[in-house]
Amino acid sequence: ARDTRFVGELTGGRSVRIEGVVQGKIDLKAPLEIAEGAVLEAEIHATAVRVAGAVTGNITAGELVELLASAVVKGDISSPALHVVEGAKLEGKVQMQAPPPRPAAPRPMPAPEPPKPR
Repeated sequence: ARDTRFVGELTGGRSVRIEGVVQGKIDLKAPLEIAEGAVLEAEIHATAVRVAGAVTGNITAGELVELLASAVVKGDISSPALHVVEGAKLEGKVQMQAPPPRPAAPRPMPAPEPPKPR
């Protein structure tokens, strides 16, 4: 809710939408949405971050950071992809790098060779 205030560390594996005020640290193994009107003073780590509110602090995403027209971000962004809608405000550095490589699927073992005739 918009009148909710949270101070501390938020962790988890499911997507989260924030509409109120958050101070602290957010570490999600899922997407994070910061609604218009939300105010965050936090270090943010998530798979994807969509910002429509105000963030003071660094944002790190494994896949994508999206700044909507109403977004105001004061901090650095690190993500392999960044989408900025006209009107969004960003005061900070952007570092874009490829996502970490996914582990290769295990290769099947080769079929045993048939015995050689004598």
